[in-house]
Amino acid sequence: MSTHHTKGSVRALALLLVLLLSISALFAQGSPEPSKSQGPVALKIATWTSNPDQIALLNSFVEGFAKEKGLPITATFESIPFAEYNTKLSLELQGSNGPDLFWVLETAAPAFIESGLLAKLNDGMKAYDPEDISADALELWSKGGNVYAIPFSTSPFFILYNKDLFAKAGLKTPEQYVAEGTWNWETFRMVAKAIKDKTGIWGFQTVDGQGYDARVLHNLAPMVRSYGGDFWTDDGQVLINNDASVAAVTLFHSMVFKDASVVPPGNQSDFFAGNAAMTVGQISRVSKLNESAFAWGLAPMPAGPKGESPVIGQAAIGAHSKSKNVALASELVAYMTNKSSVAAMAGIWPPARKSVLESEAFLTSNK
Repeated sequence: MSTHHTKGSVRALALLLVLLLSISALFAQGSPEPSKSQGPVALKIATWTSNPDQIALLNSFVEGFAKEKGLPITATFESIPFAEYNTKLSLELQGSNGPDLFWVLETAAPAFIESGLLAKLNDGMKAYDPEDISADALELWSKGGNVYAIPFSTSPFFILYNKDLFAKAGLKTPEQYVAEGTWNWETFRMVAKAIKDKTGIWGFQTVDGQGYDARVLHNLAPMVRSYGGDFWTDDGQVLINNDASVAAVTLFHSMVFKDASVVPPGNQSDFFAGNAAMTVGQISRVSKLNESAFAWGLAPMPAGPKGESPVIGQAAIGAHSKSKNVALASELVAYMTNKSSVAAMAGIWPPARKSVLESEAFLTSNK
């Protein structure tokens, strides 16, 4: 059973982002690490989270790094909405006030690497046991022997479901279908329609409700690949129009427009508020259910005609190669993804470090 990242499905889209990003590579030069006598160093860090607890955790890493370096550092966090993250970040990086460090979506990884705006992190990583980081997890973020960003989240996709709605519709649970060997996309379509018909509640909400725009590839990839299709080859040949890919996309299209079982474009109905029976989840989303008003469960992604095709979503952090403090920013990236930092994040974002992945901190997180 193979495990896929979404990297193979973004090469054509990446070309558009490269065009934007490459413009800024012509301007500004990065500077070496500042001296202690220069006073506090101001660093700007761009993310797509606005969660105050997560921001506080990230800032604690900056404080720990500053103490280790014996250098006063002040961090400003910029929270950019996910749906507009790539666009806004690309524009900022073209100006003189771009972030020194920034999160990178896996779908944008090739574009940012090609643009030259991600600093090489190999030297900064040396002090923090780089061999502990999974080579597979680093593959997307590396090129020519150089590492350009370090993943802080490596999370498999799975189905979150509302047990109460399944019971109300008189349906078996996804786990029961799994045990029977019938948890596939046709069954998924059937239960989504049955729930909508019998309860009036949407059967399925796409990934974060963004499956028609910002997360269209995340939404379709599990279906398309389990049908034996894909989006593009590694060298850019289009595959989304082959028979297997078309069959998978047609199934989803039918769920939306024929069955009317999927939350449609523009509708804000949310699984976590009890307004949809199923959604695609990752470990970082599970905490949103801590105070849910309904019973819930989780199940693997449905299988297709070619069997299961697990999808792993990644997010990484990198340093701006044109930052005035590029050396310091690169070291901070390595510090923010060292063993202790990754262990502290394990309950939110699944780690790429092998030692933390096997640790008690991770195995008992999100309980």
